[in-house]
Amino acid sequence: MRSYLSLCFVCYVLFLVIPLPLLKTTAATQDKPTTTVTTTASTTTATATTTAPPAEQAVFKVLDASAGEVYTFSERDFLIYTVAAEMPASYPVEALKAQAVAAYTYYTYQRSRELSNMQGAHFSDAPSFPDAYSTESMKKRWGDQYDTYLQKITAAVDAVFGELVCYENKPIFAAYHSCNNGRTAAAKTVWGVDYPYLQSVVSSGDTLAPNLVSTVTVTDKEFAAAFPTLKLTGDAAKWINGKPTLSDDGTVTALAVGGQTLTGREIRQALNLRSACFSVSHSDKGFTFKVKGYGHGVGMSQHGAKAMAEQGLSYKEILTHYYKGVTVK
Repeated sequence: MRSYLSLCFVCYVLFLVIPLPLLKTTAATQDKPTTTVTTTASTTTATATTTAPPAEQAVFKVLDASAGEVYTFSERDFLIYTVAAEMPASYPVEALKAQAVAAYTYYTYQRSRELSNMQGAHFSDAPSFPDAYSTESMKKRWGDQYDTYLQKITAAVDAVFGELVCYENKPIFAAYHSCNNGRTAAAKTVWGVDYPYLQSVVSSGDTLAPNLVSTVTVTDKEFAAAFPTLKLTGDAAKWINGKPTLSDDGTVTALAVGGQTLTGREIRQALNLRSACFSVSHSDKGFTFKVKGYGHGVGMSQHGAKAMAEQGLSYKEILTHYYKGVTVK
C-alpha cells in the first residue's frame, strides 16, 4: 500500500511540474497554412507559400467544373493567389490593397449564397482557376521577380486581410473589371439588376490604359454562325439595322440584328469581344468591331485603381469612389 501511495504522489508532482503544452500533440502545419486539393479520388496537400495570421480559420472552396474537383484554400492563401492572378504585381501597393479587399468582399458575398449543384463548393468563378493557383504558376509568370512580387502582394493582402466593403452592414457584390472607356457602367445597364452601390462613375485614368481599344473582324459566315437562332440571309450589309443604343458610359444596350434586338452583352459573348462598349461597320471583309475597354465595366476598374493610387489616393478612397455609399471595415 505504501509503495502504491508513493507512486501516486510522484505522478501528481510530475503532473504539476510538466507544462500543459507538452502534454498536447503539436500540429506541424499550425504556422504554415496549406492548400488542400480535394478530388473524388484522393486529397493532396501542397506546402503553402506564406505564414497565416493566428486568427485565420475560414476557408474558400472552389469548384473546377471542367474536372469536377473541389479545391479548398485558407482565406489568406486564396486571396494571395487571386490578387496575383487578377492584378499585375507591378501596380502600386494601394491598388493591390483595393484589389485584395474587393476580391475578399466579392468571394465572401458569393460564399454566403446557397448555390445548388456545386458539390459542396462555395463558387466556381475564380480567375484562371485552377492553373493560376499554384507556386509553380507564379514562378513561371514572374520569373526572377518571383520573390519580390510575392512579398509585395503578400504584404498588401496582410495589410487589409479581413476587411470588407459593406453596404448597410453587409458585404456587397463587389464586381470589378480591367478597364473601361473613362466611365464605369451601372449594374442595371449590364445585367438588368440594380444595386445601389454599383452605379456609373467617372474613371478618367482608364483612358490611358494600354490596349484600351481593340479591333475584331469576323467574316459574314462567322458572324452568322455566332447567332444561330437569327435568320441571317441575303445581303450581310443589311443584317444590322440602324445604330446601336448606348448608355451614358458607352455600353451598347440595344442593337437590331437580323430583325431582333440584342444587348451589347449578348453580342459581346457571342463574338468574344473584350467589352460591350463598341461600334460596328461592314465591308467586303465582314463585320469590324471597334471595342473600348476590357470586362463588363461594372464596379471597380483595376486600371482606374492604378491611376488613383499613382495620384496618392488610398485603397479606401479608391473603393469608396467605385462603390457608392459603402463603408470599408
